Amino acid sequence: MKLLLLFVAVLVPASLLSACSDHAEEHASADTKKTAEHVTSDQKTEKTSIDWTKPSGGEYPNIKQKHVWIDVDVKEQKAYIKEGSKTLYTMIVSSGLDQTKDGATPKGTFYIEPERGEWFFSEGYQEGAEYWVSWKNHGEFLFHSVPMTKDKKVIEKEAKKLGVKASHGCIRLAIPDAKWIYENIPEHTKVVIG
Repeated sequence: MKLLLLFVAVLVPASLLSACSDHAEEHASADTKKTAEHVTSDQKTEKTSIDWTKPSGGEYPNIKQKHVWIDVDVKEQKAYIKEGSKTLYTMIVSSGLDQTKDGATPKGTFYIEPERGEWFFSEGYQEGAEYWVSWKNHGEFLFHSVPMTKDKKVIEKEAKKLGVKASHGCIRLAIPDAKWIYENIPEHTKVVIG
């Protein structure tokens, strides 16, 4: 799926529109890089890719000794790791499609719950994902990797949607970003989704 980025007259990206979130039992796979379509002020297009096998924001910050929280902007399809009002790291995400109540990402303030794991698979959706961390309803709404098949292969068609709304309500992430949240974000961390 292509991602549309609008640029202002000086060719600076205005915002990244993306979303992808799946319910805990609705998560699954994806594989490889995402193609995005950029429209410039002179209406020319060029392609770039989002590599879901690499961190989406560069080198991860050291958050030891810091009180961080996660700010998810579904309009921009980004998750910001923040300390107070300072952004320490930015991740490209995919939240819920928001076409139905069951496929929407809940908005509001939540907290990281105790449930987390390295892998899950939903028979109902025939999708799974790595490095999941629950933030609502104890395993229903998660941060997790791009979707995967039962044999843990990325579902490339779904992975290419990273940066646009695509999930069943969870927040999909590049594989390293999901792993970093899984390994570094503690229980009770505030999550604001808006």
